[in-house]
Amino acid sequence: MPELIEVETYLKAAGRALGRTVATVSIPNSGYLAGDTHPSDLRSAICGHQLQDIRRIGKLLIFQIGSASIGMRFGMTGRLVVDGEVSIGELLYTTNEIQEKHVRCVITFQEEGEITMIDPRSFGKVELQPDETRLGPDAMAISTEELLPVFHDTTASVKALLLDQTRIAGLGNLLCDEITWRSGVDPQRAGHTLEPADVERLASVIRATIEDLSSRGGSHMGDLQQQRHQGGTCPKDGVALTRGTVAGRTTWWCPEHQL
Repeated sequence: MPELIEVETYLKAAGRALGRTVATVSIPNSGYLAGDTHPSDLRSAICGHQLQDIRRIGKLLIFQIGSASIGMRFGMTGRLVVDGEVSIGELLYTTNEIQEKHVRCVITFQEEGEITMIDPRSFGKVELQPDETRLGPDAMAISTEELLPVFHDTTASVKALLLDQTRIAGLGNLLCDEITWRSGVDPQRAGHTLEPADVERLASVIRATIEDLSSRGGSHMGDLQQQRHQGGTCPKDGVALTRGTVAGRTTWWCPEHQL
């Protein structure tokens, strides 16, 4: 469930560790490391070096430690705990209890404190030197000019394109449903059928929705969220919502105003 909004929260929480020097790093299960990286490679790259910067691209959180960058992807259930404080106390689709068996990565510092990745379902990853160029522009500040090529000359559905992190980074299932609902776009609609005015409206709605739901407290705080169930109705016009699978994900939309 962690989408751009949640990872932005993680970024802000992790900021308190800036300037600290890494003492140790622990990966209880080496399979949580992406690629061929071994835990010893990670230790060699960051131990004894200072946490100089933290940034986010979409749902990827990146720690710059010395000359190495460490990427954290949170999958469906990943949370960040900084100095013993949980950045987000409650996530959908997962237990909110912190259990030792769910610890996937711990970075401890010489000065004090630690950064811990908790991930019950273990769909996330820790990656040494992640390829940031594979990600599209960040959804938080997406412009019409950046969004137009996403839909150009493709029969892929609007939702599939919004979920594609190589095209636009940061949106997950909940944000996509809220955004298409707010913009009045059928998530099944082929991308190439969007007119420039449709894309301009969609870009504006993406930015506004992220800002709005960030202020409310998360990607699960959308107007559509409480109606995402059997018998749910559109908050705008009261029509029964349609439930289907779009781009491999459970999707809810209004058949009346989403065209």
